[in-house]
Amino acid sequence: MSFINGLKIFFKRPIYVIILVFFILSWFLILFGRTFIPIPGYALFVFFFIAVLAGFNFVLIIVSIFKPIRELKYYLIIAIFLISLPIVLLFKSILNLFYLFCLIANQVLTAFFAFKLCMDSSTKVDDFLYDHKKSRIFTRLLEFLFFGFAGLMIFLFTWNFLRRFTPGIAKSSANIFRIIFWVDVILIIIVVTRWVVIKKLAAYITLFFILTFFYILYIIIDIVSEVLLGSSSFAWYIFIFDLALFIYIIGSIFDKVEYLEGKLKYIKVETISFFVILMKLVAQFVKLFPAIPGFGAPDLLTQQLFLLLIVLITFIGCILFFGIHSIIVHKEGKNKDTEEIKELNKE
Repeated sequence: MSFINGLKIFFKRPIYVIILVFFILSWFLILFGRTFIPIPGYALFVFFFIAVLAGFNFVLIIVSIFKPIRELKYYLIIAIFLISLPIVLLFKSILNLFYLFCLIANQVLTAFFAFKLCMDSSTKVDDFLYDHKKSRIFTRLLEFLFFGFAGLMIFLFTWNFLRRFTPGIAKSSANIFRIIFWVDVILIIIVVTRWVVIKKLAAYITLFFILTFFYILYIIIDIVSEVLLGSSSFAWYIFIFDLALFIYIIGSIFDKVEYLEGKLKYIKVETISFFVILMKLVAQFVKLFPAIPGFGAPDLLTQQLFLLLIVLITFIGCILFFGIHSIIVHKEGKNKDTEEIKELNKE
């Protein structure tokens, strides 16, 4: 898979790995504190840890615009770290000004890459079936019908369960799946119309529906568990999923090094990566706001509902816009990875 190639590039550079390790550690410290040590003293410790790491990332972002970080000597990186330390004193004030932007940017970016992961995974399965010429018609039609039926059953079960057996905000979330259902209907109409007119079936679309359904369900469980059940109920499972998605994002960014730097000219891939880490740091830190006096974040329910709205708008927008684009332009069996495998086999 292409994002793995990006991760290989990322992990060849020690400074990137060090920052990633400390970022994951900060994420773990936040989760550990919220689950086992919900006291102001521990939160203050995590605050300073994150403030130092965020300040270091911020300075690296600025430096990376002018000079690739991978080309800097270690003593220069240490000097940058020391220079960034005074930012700790201003961190809370800066956070009050920019945390909303970071939260929105984090949700939009995460939703986009979640969509990309769903699309890439479903098209790879479809391309694998297409590569088997003798059985491709039967297997791809079976793929379309099987995942379509399975997705419909999963949708109906979840929708009825949320509507009948859950309270408050969880029951209201059933309406979200109603919106997703009609979005999927629009895409199915386009797929069937294309199939009838030009005899090409985007068979992957029903598997794509299932994957996007589970991502939306994950978002809702995250919101509901935060608001109704307490932060520790599903926090560790969500942490693992979020971490896996974050690593996928980093790998996908570094896999497109030449393309991104060619398009963006003055902004390097490592600049984008440091910015993604900074956004994630802020997003995770905001969950500590009740224990940090003077931090002007909204109450938990307002914050979670706002983030849910941002995720849904972005994700549904991606499904509609990029989903329709993919249905129209996708060429079966032209997957980059399968072509590379064929070339290697010839050699």
